[in-house]
Amino acid sequence: MIFSVIDLETTGLSAKTGDRILEIGVTRLSPDGKIVETLDTLINPGRAVEATHVHGISDEMVRDAPDFRDIIPHLYSVLDGTVIAAHNASFDIGFLREEFRRSGTSLPFITPVCTLIMARKYLSSLKSRSLASCRTYLALPDDGAHNALADARSAAYLLKYFIEKFNPDINAKMFVSNLPDYSGGLFDETPYLKPRSAHRERH
Repeated sequence: MIFSVIDLETTGLSAKTGDRILEIGVTRLSPDGKIVETLDTLINPGRAVEATHVHGISDEMVRDAPDFRDIIPHLYSVLDGTVIAAHNASFDIGFLREEFRRSGTSLPFITPVCTLIMARKYLSSLKSRSLASCRTYLALPDDGAHNALADARSAAYLLKYFIEKFNPDINAKMFVSNLPDYSGGLFDETPYLKPRSAHRERH
């Protein structure tokens, strides 16, 4: 089973009331437990960023970032054939569904794996099972909170820990791309992406 662990930074907490994705990070956890970075980009939300004090993303940083619809083919090719996992998966999947809907397509039906639910089961002694609390408790690598790729990597480490230590019974439906393959080999061209690090390097 191959996992794609996702994390998002957003303008707020409610996709249904107009909040949008600002950044997406996807880290793949291979069958042998190797963690591989696969996707990292800021997203232009088409509205004010807000809450910069939380995620560190400014309006300037996303001004020339791709729209969500522009990365959909590449995102589909990254996720295809993998089981999606996230810390508080319902939050991330809810935002993804709304972004796909706004873009005129739909997120394929999946049943994601949630490391927050696992943490509530396996780390019940913790007062908080936030990603930061779990990371600190287990002394996992800390690459920076509220950075989509760094948090996706932390969630991947957490998932790997739960699998290796507790061998949970995972019944999940993998992501299967429903986009047509126009190229004879999924999507020959990688779209323009803008990792947060690229913005820092220019300043």
